[in-house]
Amino acid sequence: MALNLSIDEGILAICPDCRIGFIVINNVGIVGSSPSLSLEFLKLQNEVAKIYNIEGLTQLPPIMAVRSMYKKLDFDPSRYRPASEALVRRVLQKKGVYYVNSAVDASNYCSLKFLMPFGLYDLDKIEGDIVYRRAHEGSYTNISGHQISTEGKPFLADNLGVFGNPTSDSQRTAVSLSTRNLLSVVFAGSGASSEELTQILQFAGEILTHYNKGEIQELKVMGT
Repeated sequence: MALNLSIDEGILAICPDCRIGFIVINNVGIVGSSPSLSLEFLKLQNEVAKIYNIEGLTQLPPIMAVRSMYKKLDFDPSRYRPASEALVRRVLQKKGVYYVNSAVDASNYCSLKFLMPFGLYDLDKIEGDIVYRRAHEGSYTNISGHQISTEGKPFLADNLGVFGNPTSDSQRTAVSLSTRNLLSVVFAGSGASSEELTQILQFAGEILTHYNKGEIQELKVMGT
């Protein structure tokens, strides 16, 4: 059964060129760590540290695109940094990255490589259709266990409420070693054309299945 994911008209009215992409991967086998992935991730971090600098980070087109989307939605990107920007900053500040498991690490690898926020979710913990929309008043528990206000912020939401955005995902849909079906979402904003985003999704699908097995069931770009 195909996944029903859409971008709400309220976001498209403000950001008509907003794009997100998603991949559904079934029957994965996630492990605690992958030495070969960790090595590749370290190589990428070293490359990123040579190419970029903190001062010019917000001028990089993929990061600018997501920050621009945030500003249009009255969401302060300096207070709530897009996950990809926060990840690059950690690398440039020599703080290192967090290693979680073979699925999350592969997702973070893609985020660092393409400078775009990637969200990764346990598909079996999602109920009903998914809409990328501005959230109503309330709060959610993020991946770190903190209560975060949702009001006015852009979020993926299902029948149970919000569960992810370009800054931080929720504990409810977190990926663990017991996860068997994955949903990967790329929040591109206007930072990539549909063709470019499709290529990014294809790369992400390859690396996620290489290190976690499984089969890609669906790969799709939403937005113009």
